[in-house]
Amino acid sequence: MSEKGVRQCAAGMVLFREGEEGNRMYVIKSGSVRLTKRIHDTEVVVEDLGAGEFCGELAMLGEPRRPVSAVVTDDASVIQVDTEQFEEMIKGNSDIALRMLKKLTQRLTQAQYRVSNLVLRTNKARVLHQLRAETQRVKRVEGAGESAPIPANLADVLALEIGEVKQILNELVRDELILIDRRGYFEILDGEAYDRYLRYLELQDRFAFH
Repeated sequence: MSEKGVRQCAAGMVLFREGEEGNRMYVIKSGSVRLTKRIHDTEVVVEDLGAGEFCGELAMLGEPRRPVSAVVTDDASVIQVDTEQFEEMIKGNSDIALRMLKKLTQRLTQAQYRVSNLVLRTNKARVLHQLRAETQRVKRVEGAGESAPIPANLADVLALEIGEVKQILNELVRDELILIDRRGYFEILDGEAYDRYLRYLELQDRFAFH
């Protein structure tokens, strides 16, 4: 694709807003873009994207209204792709089509976790739930066990204060549910005990608010 489709975007620029109609997608050449969604009165981080990733593709697949907002978080260079260009890309390169399908599947899985997480009212249960999701994601990609990096944007993803997230993580370490190393990776020490405690909090949460 020629450089004429490349757009330079400063940090803070909005590529598109949730609910708007769209007719193009964006491929990120450099920089970073954050996807967010409004849940009640809270702006929730859906995903942080970097070079080589894309957003806005649903507008190419028959969904004109944007389900999320996309904001540039670090000065970025993006390729704007309209419907005609998109169809040419898909027809001419099966690798692109397969990569996009895998990415859409990944985003659907993440969305399912996010919805089930937002239903939880107890913040500790939400942190536990998200950490479990992180280990499952790493296991799918790398075949790893019960360890994964703590996401740098964990507080944003859960729409919680950073201080509260740190306090909950410290409590989980104190209760010997997880271990955090110097790299910022956490390990679930006893998977069965961890999942039992999470189920207990989920049940407690469910019945406490009914």
